[in-house]
Amino acid sequence: MGLVDVLVHPIRHVAAALRHNTRRVARVATRFNRAGLYIWDVIVWSRVEAARSGLISLELPESVLAKKHVLAGPPTLRVRALTGRLEHFNDGFAAVNVILFGNLQRPDVLSAHRYALPGPAFRGVYLWDSAFIAQIWRWWDRGVAGDVLRSVVALRDGDRLQHVVADFIQSAFTQPPLIAWSLAALVEDGADNALAAELYPALTGYHGWLLKHRRLSDGLFAWQHPYESGIDNSPRFSNRDESRFKVTTGTAAPDFSTYMVLQCEALAALARKVGHDADAAQFAKEADEIRAAMNARLWHEEDGCYYDRDHASGEWVRVRTIAALLPLWAGVPDEKKARRMLAQIIDPQRFGTLIPFPSVARDERSYELDMWRGPVWVNTAYGALLGLQRYGFHREMAELGWRLCEGVYHVFAEKRQIYEFYDPSVASIAALARKRGNWWKRLTLGGGPQREFVGWSGLVNTVMITLLFGFARHGGRRLLRPAFPAAAAGTVLRLSLPAEQLTIEVAVETPEMLRCFVQGPQGLRTFSAAFAETVDLDALLELPASPAAAPP
Repeated sequence: MGLVDVLVHPIRHVAAALRHNTRRVARVATRFNRAGLYIWDVIVWSRVEAARSGLISLELPESVLAKKHVLAGPPTLRVRALTGRLEHFNDGFAAVNVILFGNLQRPDVLSAHRYALPGPAFRGVYLWDSAFIAQIWRWWDRGVAGDVLRSVVALRDGDRLQHVVADFIQSAFTQPPLIAWSLAALVEDGADNALAAELYPALTGYHGWLLKHRRLSDGLFAWQHPYESGIDNSPRFSNRDESRFKVTTGTAAPDFSTYMVLQCEALAALARKVGHDADAAQFAKEADEIRAAMNARLWHEEDGCYYDRDHASGEWVRVRTIAALLPLWAGVPDEKKARRMLAQIIDPQRFGTLIPFPSVARDERSYELDMWRGPVWVNTAYGALLGLQRYGFHREMAELGWRLCEGVYHVFAEKRQIYEFYDPSVASIAALARKRGNWWKRLTLGGGPQREFVGWSGLVNTVMITLLFGFARHGGRRLLRPAFPAAAAGTVLRLSLPAEQLTIEVAVETPEMLRCFVQGPQGLRTFSAAFAETVDLDALLELPASPAAAPP
């Protein structure tokens, strides 16, 4: 333990005690602190620095990376098109990594581990933000991804993972339980099983806490407060400015129940990793039971999607939001139900907008461009894309995933910023609002989406890597399953993954005909692939190199 650690360690314990024991005083103090930090981070950084330089530097030298002990350079993307200009893909991809690195915090008084701010104005360790941020770091530095998850677990309150821990305050709520899901993805990638063994007991304890405190008698799950859902001012829960909230404690929620299925699946996978086979069987059984309850209670046959439903009265909250689609992510609907949901996903009047997956369907009366009442949030869009992939809807996934990336990268090209949420209908943030009429939110967070926000908007890079290039690790093997839409025809995309010591290039002649090469320490290999065809890159690299091998 170094001198800095010796000094910081007792301060960290005092801060933790203050969060527990002086909540009212701390709540007031932290609001003033947050206001001050907001002024510094948003006004000073975003406005003055942007005015001074006009853009964000898109390079991270090794000397800079070393300050936060990041061991490899970031992934890079280079897109060339025979027609049109796609430089915004390259710059947007790079900007995500720069902001991601900027928001990474070294161990300090708050946390003994590196942790990730979603954005400069959000000064704390957030639960579901951290789960998604780890998935962005996943292909850059798995050590950082692991620390981001550790920070959430280490700051738990008893068995409960907290919504947020910041400054001198901690939340009384939880948030979407996605830490186990994120950890299981890292372990599947080949991370050391020690990480699974380290976090497994706390995550099973949290699972038990949720079963005790958030489960209804029918086996489904209800949010204690709308803020627990992360989908704050959704028409499911409140009016636009949050001056009125619905009571949610008796309402079975399709998104919460979806996350619990994902958590059960993840805990089963982690249990197998650490040798608890009986636990794995129990978690798999629980996942099936929750799926059955969701189909019995939350599927609305007439509307073809899943809704919130009052546990006591059976009354539906009949509004199509992104939560209605998330059960695809957890494999809840059967094939027939999934295809009915797919029809709504690709419908441009519902969820198939220019930048896809609005938080409320475009044709709903409650749709408006205010936070969770219409704008696109990349984290829930990512969950829906994973659902399409799970059901084998690869062409729809490729089309919508490409448009999601293109929209975020295009806005960056115009504004030189990565934002918190996006307009479904146009590559602009001009019309977006933040809980209009809520003066406190406007004072502390402004009237629109936050800038420098990669808490989940950075998942567009993960979409590019894992869904469009289709790069994955499975069973210790590195795989590629490229799936690019017709809009990508005539492009050449080169992805470099320094942590993997790989460069992959895909020339999309047509979506059905892909000419590819992969380069690693073993040399260069060329190959062809059909749309969504799985290629074992390690097996390919183990083959002798062809003398004629050259990039396409």
